[in-house]
Formats: sequence, structure tokens, C-alpha cells
Amino acid sequence: MPYPPQFPHDLLALIDAAPVPVFAFDSAGRHTFVNATGCRVMRRDRDQILGRTMAEIGLPPTLGAKFDATVREVLATGAPQVQEATLPTPAGPVVMKVRLAPQRDAAGAVVGVVGVSADVTAEVAARHALRANEERYRRVVEDQTEVVCRFKGDGTFTFVNDVYCRVFGKSTSELLGHGWQPMVHVEDVALVESQLKTMSAANPVVVIENRVYDAAGRVRWMEFVNRGFYDPAGALVELQAVGRDVTDRRAAEDARRALEADLRVKEEQQKYERQLLQSQKLESLGVLAGGIAHDFNNLLTGILGYASLAQMRLPPGDPVNEDLKRIEAASQRAADLCQQMLAYAGRGQFVVQPVDLTALTEEMAQLLGTVISRKAVLKFNLTSGVPPVLADATQLRQTVMNLITNASDAIGATSGVITLTTGLIDADARYLAEVGAPELPAGPYVYLEVSDTGCGMTDEVRERMFDPFFTTKFTGRGLGLTAVLGIVRAHRGAIKVYSQVGKGTTFKVLLPALADGAATAPAAPAVPARDGRGRNVLVVDDEEDVRVFARKVLELSGFAVALAPDGRAGADAFAADPGAFAAVLLDLTMPRLNGADAYRAMRRHRADVRVVLMSGFAEQEATAGFEGKGLAGFLRKPFRADHLLDAVFAAVGG
Repeated sequence: MPYPPQFPHDLLALIDAAPVPVFAFDSAGRHTFVNATGCRVMRRDRDQILGRTMAEIGLPPTLGAKFDATVREVLATGAPQVQEATLPTPAGPVVMKVRLAPQRDAAGAVVGVVGVSADVTAEVAARHALRANEERYRRVVEDQTEVVCRFKGDGTFTFVNDVYCRVFGKSTSELLGHGWQPMVHVEDVALVESQLKTMSAANPVVVIENRVYDAAGRVRWMEFVNRGFYDPAGALVELQAVGRDVTDRRAAEDARRALEADLRVKEEQQKYERQLLQSQKLESLGVLAGGIAHDFNNLLTGILGYASLAQMRLPPGDPVNEDLKRIEAASQRAADLCQQMLAYAGRGQFVVQPVDLTALTEEMAQLLGTVISRKAVLKFNLTSGVPPVLADATQLRQTVMNLITNASDAIGATSGVITLTTGLIDADARYLAEVGAPELPAGPYVYLEVSDTGCGMTDEVRERMFDPFFTTKFTGRGLGLTAVLGIVRAHRGAIKVYSQVGKGTTFKVLLPALADGAATAPAAPAVPARDGRGRNVLVVDDEEDVRVFARKVLELSGFAVALAPDGRAGADAFAADPGAFAAVLLDLTMPRLNGADAYRAMRRHRADVRVVLMSGFAEQEATAGFEGKGLAGFLRKPFRADHLLDAVFAAVGG
């Protein structure tokens, strides 16, 4: 059948060459035209198509009948129609999208139908795949135990899963088109908004933990992973948030932090208790040494005093003088032993003066080399020009000697190195607290450091290293480190110890640096007159030998002497006639009323009472409670007769 005459020939040629099927139908629904591409798609010759309906050209009956019905609808209504049809081919089904339009005559009547079709197999497959993916995504999202939602940049929901609805007690219709802000704790809304603003195309994910109100109105903690989706220009299109309840985790973390804080408090408490225990041990030793020193010094005062008194009464050249001098010498050695015992407890009597710690160490270098093990090498790392310290040089030498000896013992029979270092550090309050001396003032401290490469100490040994009589040696006194600690504490210093088993130990002694011009030499005492006639002295001491010795010495110099056996008796004797006494010799440690309390009682009756304090303790410690109250003098027990007279005559003014 020829081409329809109503189509111009040149147009028919162009349509016939078109790459898509083109066809035409008459008013009976029969083909009047089909181009070459249409023949190829339907796999038929043009003669097999023209003059026939779609059902008559051999298409599957259902497909042909459906297509013919669509053609009749266009003829009847004059309205264009679009239909998708799946054609079977050897290569598989092909989906064609057919667009049909009415063909009208000059009067506008529908006289036929023209159509064009396109292969949309790939498009339909993509559409089906997308629909399947969306369905899978929805099922995955709906099956999640986490809440999932999508929202626009202004917070308006575009999607929520069932879990979200259940958690917040809302229906989909109540959420879609509304903002997320009402679900978030009012105090966290600003936080969430500010965090979301940090997102960008380069940084599209932000994790936020915030509080929400659940379906029951309870406050819960949620962790949301928020992801932004951006268009090619970088503009935000939509956000997705996946959240999970972390209330229990937060509670566990809070409990863990509370537990850690509690453990830190307990550790600090245990550290404080260990320091307190160490202080109590030292204090116990001090109490023991103080009690022994009190009685021992009273006995020595009697022995030394009576020996010196006997010398005063003997004529020059008397052979007994030689024996008395030997008694004095023995008493003095006993007194030195007593002071050494007090030094172990940090309460020794020191002769303090400015000391250059570096120079003192250099002077000891040769001596130190003779006391260490032959396997040990002694190295010095001394800093010159460090400020002096106010200290007793003899006690510092003992400290250095004890630390070097201890380091040598730690090295033992193996080879090792002992390093002695001096220097200056600026210790703050935190550092002093770490070394167990929080009561010391912050500031510059000169340090002496003795390090060894010996066996080191275990934690158990470190805890007991300063204990009196504790030692890890087969033989030994166990007082070396105790003496060091006592001496250092008496000098208002501290000790820091570093030790590691198998690596060695370092002892760092810190002593307060002396400011320039802070130390001045004591003024030479004036030579007192030796005539005590017409003046009364009250001697208050609980040791009878001391009282009697003092009375005899003073009476030899012309004084009238009254005696009191304790602080209460002394205060009462003074109160009976306050103006009668030119001076009072007052012991520090006595029963019933100690020296400080007796002194205060006397001052209530006479503010200018002249009191010479007697004690076996260091002057600085013994007189600490009398500062600013005008003591007339101090006598360190044991003392000789001439020392007693010097102190009393200085107090009464000749």
C-alpha cells in the first residue's frame, strides 16, 4: 500500500528516515503509514502492517487489543494519549512509550491518528530500580532500632521512621512539615543549632549529644549522627539524623567519673595519711628523745655544774682540779651525745651560720672518697655561686656523709657510680607539697643531690626508709636516714626521694636559700659585773640537783636565792612578792605548770620580770613560745657555773 496522499512526499521521506518509529491510523484504526524504523521494531514488512490494526499484524492479543482501544479513544475524544507497551524481542522485552495525537481535516474533524514511539526500556528499568531501592531503604530505615529522620535546613521534617514516632510519642502526620525543635530539651536547642551550622559540603557529618523529651515526657540523652546532603553548587538540600539513646551510657560515664574522682580523693587521703603517719613516727621519736633529753640534761647539769662549782672553790694548782676537768670533759661528751639524739628527732641544738653548701662539699671530697666502696666511682657536679644557707656546718657534714654511705651500701659489691650535685631551684607550693613539706614557704632553695646506680628501693622499703632503727643491712644502727631527715627538718628543709628497683636512688635535700644580708653575726655579749649582793633570784626547776647547784653558784656571787620545785610553785612564789626578784631562772619542761605558762602567770603580776629560760632543746625551738615577750636570756642544759653566772649577770644588768 502506498504512503498516505495527505503527507507531502519530501516530509514522508524525512519521517521514514527518522530513528524512532512513526505511524498513522485512519478512522477505522488501521495503519495508513509506518516508517522504516517502525517496521524494524515490530519485525514486519510495511505490507504486513499497512491496512491492518495492531491486533491484526500479529502482536500478542492482549497488547494488540489494548493498543487498538487506545487508538479508538483518541479518534473518539480527540485527546492525545500516552501508552507504554512491552514488546517481546529475541533480545528480550523492549518497553516502548507511544504518544498518539488526533489528525484533523480542514473542518477540524478527527479523521485519523498519528503517533510516535521511543524505546524507554532503560528508563523504565532505572525507574523500577530506583523504586526498589527506595522501598529497600524504607524497609531498612523502618527496621532500625535507632531513630531516623530527614529534615530541611530550617528544621522541617521530610521523613521520620516508626522508631522516631514511638520514641517521641508522635504520629507521622504530627511530625512531617513541622520542626524538630519541640522534641529537643529547651536548654539544648541553641547547642544543636550551632553545631548543625558547622556542617558544610567539605564537612558534611557532625555528631551531637543532646537531651530530648521522650513519649512519657522524661528527659533522655540521645546521640545523633547528622549528615548533610548538598547540591553540586554546595547548597544544603536536606539533612539526615540517626540517633540512639545514650542515657544509660552517660549515666555509666558519670558514675565512672564519680568513681575516679572518689578514687583520687582516696589516693590523696592515703597519701596524706602516709605523710601523717611518717610525721607521727618522727613526732613519736621527738617525744621520746625530748623526754630522755630532759632527764639526761638535768643529770648532766648537776654533774657538770657541781664539777665546775668544785673548781671554783679549790685553790689554783690543787691536784683535784685535774680530776674535775676530766669529769667536765666526760659530761660534755655525754651532752654532745644527747644533742646528737635530739638531732635524730629534728630538735638538736645547732650553731647556725651562713654556709656555702658547694664549698662545704668540696672540702669533704677527700674524706668522702675514703668511705665509699672500692667498686663505686664518686662524681661531683657542683654549682658555684649558689646562695648560702643558714645551717650548722657540722650537721650538714653528717648529712652528706650519711647519704654517701647509704649510696655506697646500695651499690654493694657491684660496680656503680655515685654522683653528688649542688644547685639552686625555685620551689613552688605544689612542688613542696609533693615532697611532703606543704608547710614550707615557696621560694628559692639550695639543694644537695646524691644519686647512685645501686639496687634501688621497693615501695615497702621506701615507706619505711625514715623509720627509726629500720635497716635493710645485715648489721647497722638504722638511724642514718632518720638522722638526715631530722637534721633537714630542723633546718626548715625537705627531702625528695626518687628510686626504682634495679636502677638506683636519688636523695635530694632542699634547704632555704639565705637572702643577701639576712644573716648577721651575733653581737659579743657585754662582760657582766660579778657582784650580786642585795639582789634576789628565783630558781624554778623540777630537778633538785639543778636547783641546789644553781643556788650554791649564785650565793657564791652574793645573790639571795629562792627555790621552787615546779612551775606552779614558782608562779605562786613570784606572785607573793613580784618586786622582790631581780631575775628568775625558769626551766622549760616541768610538771603542774610548764615554763611558758609559769612565765605568763608571772608577767600578769609584773610585766618587766627578767626571766632566763633553761632547756636542753635548741634555743630557737625552746623560745618559740616566748617571742616578743622579753626573755632576758637562755641557758642550754647542761651548763657550767660560769655559763650560769654570765646569763644571770647579763639579765640583772651587773
